[in-house]
Amino acid sequence: MRDGRLFSALSQDTFPVMSHAGQGNYNLLESSVSDSCSRPRPPELSFKLSKFPGSKMPLPLGKLVFLSSVVASGSCTLIYYLTQKAFSKASYYQLALEQLHRRPEALEALGPPLRVHDLRLTDQCNFVDIADAQLKIPVSGSKSEGHLYVSSSRGAPFQRWHLQEVFLELKDGQQIPVFKPSGDTDGEGGKQ
Repeated sequence: MRDGRLFSALSQDTFPVMSHAGQGNYNLLESSVSDSCSRPRPPELSFKLSKFPGSKMPLPLGKLVFLSSVVASGSCTLIYYLTQKAFSKASYYQLALEQLHRRPEALEALGPPLRVHDLRLTDQCNFVDIADAQLKIPVSGSKSEGHLYVSSSRGAPFQRWHLQEVFLELKDGQQIPVFKPSGDTDGEGGKQ
């Protein structure tokens, strides 16, 4: 009799309530737990229990791993994008590209149009600290490709960056000087 009442109560998506005196349906639930361990549940009962609203069942491990990997890869992509954007807006980066655009022999060696590519963040030539910056900027054109090597410094934090040296190294090994402080550049000295 007890098993019949429990099955009919659970199949209607309602659960027996324990009375405040600890009697009544409490024994019904207690006996159903010990009975349910020895016998399999009917398929319709287990299906309804897993879809019970308000269930606090944790996510399955597969879904948790998948969602974690999506969040981690999205975060890494965002950090990579923001780092590239920060480098491309930095004054030492912009000053070097301005100097490259002022050198027709360098632009001619690359060929129009000039394309500036993302920095390889894992390259040890790309180094920035409080007073010094060294970059290896990948550039290409219709004729050739290469790297723009940039060396900049500043006296103290929050001061202007000054270019120390900028040169273009093409894929074939040819080096074209773009900027040296003792050189020309219209008396600007690479200041911003």
